[in-house]
Amino acid sequence: MENEKSSIDILKRIAKKSNWDIDIREEAHSQRYGHTNRRVVIKDPLKKDFLFVSEQKADITKYNNYSGIFYPLSSKRDYYLIIRKRNAFDKLSFRKNKLRFKTGSSLFDSNVYIETNNNTETHKLLSEAKTQSEIVEFLNMCNCITIGVNELNPDFNNELKEKSFLSVFISLNWMLEKELINKAFGICEKLKCKLTEN
Repeated sequence: MENEKSSIDILKRIAKKSNWDIDIREEAHSQRYGHTNRRVVIKDPLKKDFLFVSEQKADITKYNNYSGIFYPLSSKRDYYLIIRKRNAFDKLSFRKNKLRFKTGSSLFDSNVYIETNNNTETHKLLSEAKTQSEIVEFLNMCNCITIGVNELNPDFNNELKEKSFLSVFISLNWMLEKELINKAFGICEKLKCKLTEN
Protein backbone atom coordinates (compact mmCIF):
# COMPACT_ATOMS: atom_id res chain seq x y z
CA MET A 1 0.00 0.00 0.00
CA GLU A 2 2.82 2.42 0.89
CA ASN A 3 4.45 1.60 -2.42
CA GLU A 4 1.36 2.71 -4.35
CA LYS A 5 1.09 5.95 -2.34
CA SER A 6 4.71 6.76 -3.12
CA SER A 7 3.98 5.95 -6.79
CA ILE A 8 1.21 8.54 -6.76
CA ASP A 9 3.61 11.07 -5.22
CA ILE A 10 6.13 10.37 -7.99
CA LEU A 11 3.48 10.93 -10.68
CA LYS A 12 2.36 14.14 -8.95
CA ARG A 13 5.94 15.45 -9.09
CA ILE A 14 6.34 14.47 -12.76
CA ALA A 15 3.03 16.13 -13.67
CA LYS A 16 3.91 19.32 -11.78
CA LYS A 17 7.35 19.64 -13.40
CA SER A 18 5.89 19.00 -16.87
CA ASN A 19 2.82 21.26 -16.45
CA TRP A 20 0.51 18.29 -17.03
CA ASP A 21 -3.03 18.09 -15.66
CA ILE A 22 -3.46 15.29 -13.12
CA ASP A 23 -6.56 13.66 -11.65
CA ILE A 24 -6.20 11.18 -8.78
CA ARG A 25 -8.97 8.86 -7.56
CA GLU A 26 -8.67 6.52 -4.60
CA GLU A 27 -11.52 4.52 -3.10
CA ALA A 28 -11.57 1.75 -0.53
CA HIS A 29 -12.62 -1.55 -2.08
CA SER A 30 -12.51 -3.56 1.13
CA GLN A 31 -11.91 -1.87 4.45
CA ARG A 32 -11.64 -5.25 6.13
CA TYR A 33 -8.65 -6.30 4.00
CA GLY A 34 -7.30 -2.82 3.32
CA HIS A 35 -7.73 -3.05 -0.47
CA THR A 36 -7.93 0.24 -2.35
CA ASN A 37 -8.66 1.03 -6.00
CA ARG A 38 -6.34 3.74 -7.33
CA ARG A 39 -6.38 5.59 -10.62
CA VAL A 40 -4.22 8.45 -11.87
CA VAL A 41 -5.12 10.14 -15.16
CA ILE A 42 -2.64 12.63 -16.60
CA LYS A 43 -3.14 14.83 -19.65
CA ASP A 44 -0.47 16.79 -21.44
CA PRO A 45 -2.24 19.94 -22.79
CA LEU A 46 0.11 19.84 -25.81
CA LYS A 47 -0.91 16.27 -26.75
CA LYS A 48 -4.62 16.46 -27.51
CA ASP A 49 -6.68 13.33 -26.80
CA PHE A 50 -3.77 11.36 -25.32
CA LEU A 51 -4.27 9.99 -21.81
CA PHE A 52 -1.61 8.72 -19.43
CA VAL A 53 -3.50 6.31 -17.17
CA SER A 54 -2.18 4.35 -14.19
CA GLU A 55 -4.64 2.08 -12.43
CA GLN A 56 -4.60 -0.49 -9.65
CA LYS A 57 -7.79 -2.45 -8.99
CA ALA A 58 -8.46 -4.90 -6.20
CA ASP A 59 -10.13 -7.43 -8.52
CA ILE A 60 -8.39 -10.41 -10.07
CA THR A 61 -8.15 -9.66 -13.77
CA LYS A 62 -5.44 -9.81 -16.41
CA TYR A 63 -4.80 -6.08 -16.16
CA ASN A 64 -5.69 -5.16 -12.58
CA ASN A 65 -2.46 -3.16 -12.34
CA TYR A 66 -1.26 -1.22 -15.40
CA SER A 67 0.11 2.10 -16.56
CA GLY A 68 0.50 3.65 -19.98
CA ILE A 69 -0.50 5.95 -22.80
CA PHE A 70 -3.91 5.60 -24.47
CA TYR A 71 -5.28 7.22 -27.61
CA PRO A 72 -8.95 6.78 -28.61
CA LEU A 73 -9.42 5.85 -32.26
CA SER A 74 -12.47 7.09 -34.14
CA SER A 75 -12.54 4.00 -36.36
CA LYS A 76 -11.02 0.49 -36.54
CA ARG A 77 -13.21 -0.73 -33.66
CA ASP A 78 -12.89 -4.35 -34.80
CA TYR A 79 -9.11 -4.15 -35.32
CA TYR A 80 -7.02 -6.10 -32.81
CA LEU A 81 -3.26 -5.89 -32.38
CA ILE A 82 -0.80 -6.88 -29.68
CA ILE A 83 2.96 -6.34 -29.88
CA ARG A 84 5.33 -7.37 -27.11
CA LYS A 85 8.85 -8.65 -26.66
CA ARG A 86 9.29 -12.32 -27.55
CA ASN A 87 10.05 -14.59 -24.64
CA ALA A 88 11.44 -18.12 -24.29
CA PHE A 89 7.95 -19.64 -24.17
CA ASP A 90 7.05 -17.99 -27.48
CA LYS A 91 10.12 -19.47 -29.11
CA LEU A 92 9.42 -22.97 -27.79
CA SER A 93 5.71 -23.03 -28.61
CA PHE A 94 5.09 -24.36 -32.13
CA ARG A 95 1.45 -23.27 -31.99
CA LYS A 96 2.30 -19.68 -30.94
CA ASN A 97 5.00 -19.48 -33.58
CA LYS A 98 2.59 -20.65 -36.26
CA LEU A 99 -0.18 -18.23 -35.30
CA ARG A 100 1.89 -15.09 -34.78
CA PHE A 101 2.09 -12.36 -37.40
CA LYS A 102 5.45 -11.82 -39.13
CA THR A 103 6.53 -8.74 -41.06
CA GLY A 104 9.17 -10.49 -43.15
CA SER A 105 12.03 -8.68 -41.41
CA SER A 106 13.99 -11.44 -39.67
CA LEU A 107 15.63 -9.03 -37.20
CA PHE A 108 12.30 -7.52 -36.13
CA ASP A 109 10.36 -10.81 -36.17
CA SER A 110 12.95 -12.56 -34.00
CA ASN A 111 12.57 -9.90 -31.28
CA VAL A 112 8.82 -9.28 -31.14
CA TYR A 113 5.65 -11.30 -30.76
CA ILE A 114 2.65 -9.99 -32.72
CA GLU A 115 -0.98 -11.10 -32.79
CA THR A 116 -3.53 -9.44 -35.05
CA ASN A 117 -6.83 -10.03 -36.79
CA ASN A 118 -5.88 -7.94 -39.84
CA ASN A 119 -2.58 -8.80 -41.53
CA THR A 120 -2.90 -6.07 -44.19
CA GLU A 121 -3.48 -3.27 -41.67
CA THR A 122 -0.67 -4.53 -39.43
CA HIS A 123 1.78 -4.82 -42.32
CA LYS A 124 1.09 -1.19 -43.30
CA LEU A 125 1.60 -0.09 -39.69
CA LEU A 126 4.90 -1.95 -39.20
CA SER A 127 6.47 -1.97 -42.67
CA GLU A 128 9.07 0.79 -42.10
CA ALA A 129 12.48 -0.29 -40.79
CA LYS A 130 12.72 2.87 -38.64
CA THR A 131 9.39 2.10 -36.94
CA GLN A 132 10.50 -1.48 -36.32
CA SER A 133 13.80 -0.32 -34.81
CA GLU A 134 12.05 2.18 -32.51
CA ILE A 135 9.59 -0.46 -31.31
CA VAL A 136 12.35 -2.97 -30.48
CA GLU A 137 14.35 -0.29 -28.65
CA PHE A 138 11.25 0.72 -26.67
CA LEU A 139 10.27 -2.87 -25.76
CA ASN A 140 13.80 -3.41 -24.42
CA MET A 141 13.44 -0.52 -21.95
CA CYS A 142 11.26 -2.37 -19.46
CA ASN A 143 9.67 -5.76 -18.81
CA CYS A 144 5.95 -6.31 -19.42
CA ILE A 145 5.58 -3.61 -22.11
CA THR A 146 2.71 -4.10 -24.55
CA ILE A 147 1.68 -2.10 -27.61
CA GLY A 148 -1.86 -2.83 -28.63
CA VAL A 149 -5.09 -1.87 -30.29
CA ASN A 150 -8.14 -3.00 -28.34
CA GLU A 151 -6.04 -5.09 -25.96
CA LEU A 152 -6.70 -2.81 -22.97
CA ASN A 153 -9.37 -0.12 -23.20
CA PRO A 154 -9.95 2.17 -20.19
CA ASP A 155 -13.66 2.79 -19.60
CA PHE A 156 -13.77 4.70 -16.34
CA ASN A 157 -15.91 7.52 -17.71
CA ASN A 158 -18.77 7.68 -20.19
CA GLU A 159 -16.70 9.39 -22.89
CA LEU A 160 -14.36 6.39 -23.10
CA LYS A 161 -16.91 3.58 -23.03
CA GLU A 162 -17.07 1.43 -26.18
CA LYS A 163 -14.16 3.30 -27.79
CA SER A 164 -11.36 1.68 -29.71
CA PHE A 165 -7.91 2.43 -28.27
CA LEU A 166 -4.30 2.42 -29.31
CA SER A 167 -2.33 1.73 -26.13
CA VAL A 168 1.29 1.58 -25.03
CA PHE A 169 1.44 0.25 -21.50
CA ILE A 170 3.14 -1.90 -18.88
CA SER A 171 1.30 -4.40 -16.72
CA LEU A 172 1.95 -5.48 -13.12
CA ASN A 173 3.44 -2.08 -12.35
CA TRP A 174 3.24 1.66 -13.06
CA MET A 175 5.37 3.84 -15.34
CA LEU A 176 7.27 6.08 -12.94
CA GLU A 177 10.29 7.14 -15.00
CA LYS A 178 9.97 10.28 -17.13
CA GLU A 179 12.16 8.82 -19.89
CA LEU A 180 9.94 5.74 -20.23
CA ILE A 181 6.76 7.87 -20.17
CA ASN A 182 8.15 10.19 -22.87
CA LYS A 183 9.19 7.22 -25.02
CA ALA A 184 5.71 5.71 -24.60
CA PHE A 185 4.15 9.01 -25.72
CA GLY A 186 6.50 9.07 -28.73
CA ILE A 187 5.72 5.51 -29.87
CA CYS A 188 2.00 6.06 -29.35
CA GLU A 189 2.07 9.30 -31.37
CA LYS A 190 3.97 7.68 -34.23
CA LEU A 191 1.65 4.68 -34.46
CA LYS A 192 -1.43 6.89 -34.05
CA CYS A 193 -0.40 8.90 -37.12
CA LYS A 194 -0.05 5.70 -39.14
CA LEU A 195 -3.37 4.28 -37.92
CA THR A 196 -5.29 7.47 -38.66
CA GLU A 197 -3.82 8.06 -42.13
CA ASN A 198 -6.37 8.30 -44.96
